[in-house]
Amino acid sequence: MKGMEPLDEIFKRIGQTSSTRSTSSDSEPEDLINAEVHCDICDDKRWFVVAPDENSPASARTVVPCQCQERVWGVTSSDRIRQYSDLGPLERLTFDTIELGTRDTYSDPSSFREAYHAAQRFVTDRQGWLVLSGPSGTGKTHLAAGVGNALVEAGQPVRFVSVPDLLDHLRSAFDPAVGARYDQIFLQAIEAPILILDDLGAQSPTPWADEKLDQILTHRYNRRLPTMVTTGIPFAELGDRLRTRLGDPYFSTVVHIKAGSGTPDGRDSGLGLRLAETMTFDSFTKRGAAGATAAQKRSLAEAYDAAKVFAEHPSGWLYLAGPTGVGKTHLAAAVVGECIEQGREVLFRFVPDLLDDLRRSYGPTGSKTFDHTFGLVRDVEVLVLDDLGAEVSTAWAEEKLYQLIVHRHDSMMPTVFTSRTALETIGDSEARITTRYSEAIVSRLSDANVVAERYLSAPDFRHRGATPRPRASRGKSSRR
Repeated sequence: MKGMEPLDEIFKRIGQTSSTRSTSSDSEPEDLINAEVHCDICDDKRWFVVAPDENSPASARTVVPCQCQERVWGVTSSDRIRQYSDLGPLERLTFDTIELGTRDTYSDPSSFREAYHAAQRFVTDRQGWLVLSGPSGTGKTHLAAGVGNALVEAGQPVRFVSVPDLLDHLRSAFDPAVGARYDQIFLQAIEAPILILDDLGAQSPTPWADEKLDQILTHRYNRRLPTMVTTGIPFAELGDRLRTRLGDPYFSTVVHIKAGSGTPDGRDSGLGLRLAETMTFDSFTKRGAAGATAAQKRSLAEAYDAAKVFAEHPSGWLYLAGPTGVGKTHLAAAVVGECIEQGREVLFRFVPDLLDDLRRSYGPTGSKTFDHTFGLVRDVEVLVLDDLGAEVSTAWAEEKLYQLIVHRHDSMMPTVFTSRTALETIGDSEARITTRYSEAIVSRLSDANVVAERYLSAPDFRHRGATPRPRASRGKSSRR
């Protein structure tokens, strides 16, 4: 292949260059990230691609990390490859977590199976281009992440980037004062040994964005660099230049995943059938029960609006607080239903039940291991934890909640909490929740940069605002 050179020549050049042209000085901090270090050895490509001869297939190539990677990451080779991949929270999306059954809620089983096998072949062959198209929610990103994680496990350097995110990074670095930063980000895309571009077409359509994408794809097409692309745009509607490169019959495999039946399937959400059917946004009354004041009605309307926005675009944390019966669980269940409609992976758990399930998973009769049960909750795309603070307080329960909350806080994973304790009093010594949870948990729940709180103040919906009936006199039945 053009641009490749024998392995011994690469090592010789590395040795000669490193003695006279240092990648970085010893005074630089150890925690420098990949894009912040300029390397004259590899021209910031970070990897050398080596093949026995010019016409060798991609599967015969060897990818050698440049010595600058040691300086940048300071970790083992396998850890460098994982960090370089930039998969982050998508590490949970693997081929093992893909279900190839008959459920056709979000994607047609036949076309999805074809895409699944094409993705597995791409991992094995590591050559050509693989293009997956289809409507939102059909599993394209899951397959792309599955490819990325499988390559990482095989020790193959791969770069996973969302197209809108890539263009945002390029725009932010497009400044004469930081021109080198822009060049480094751009090189990481065009020179990655294997590149996965997720969600092509979701970016804002501007001439500048089209130009950058054309440069990246044309460069990789001309050099025949292995590339995987997912797009929600029908292939026939792509521009001429994109169709020419992505649809080359001698170089690319294009698979269209058809939409499924569109019938929401909440079997795996943890939301009971009754809640799913009765607790929706349409059935929530912002007027409150009888006797609600104007201020109480306003609190319900504000909580409804916040839950609706979160459901449409899950981001950050939403904390719904208030006394029993004001509609916190109703709104949380409505969020779950909306996420299911969008094809998102969502899980609803009543906190005491969750901890009971985790305890049982330790025992010999547990149907699933603890790691599996805990991992499903920790890594789900959208998590709803209902009635935080209602669980029995133990050191073990606090430890598990701490691990769960810290992971989702650090990864900025969308999460909804309902609780009878308001964040306004969460730090008070008299507040019940602070006697149950450590400062580390309270600190994250109180993080104003991540958490949006809505306090619901209204009469108990279950009483419909009515005054409780007096007890029947002795000797008379109170039943009707």
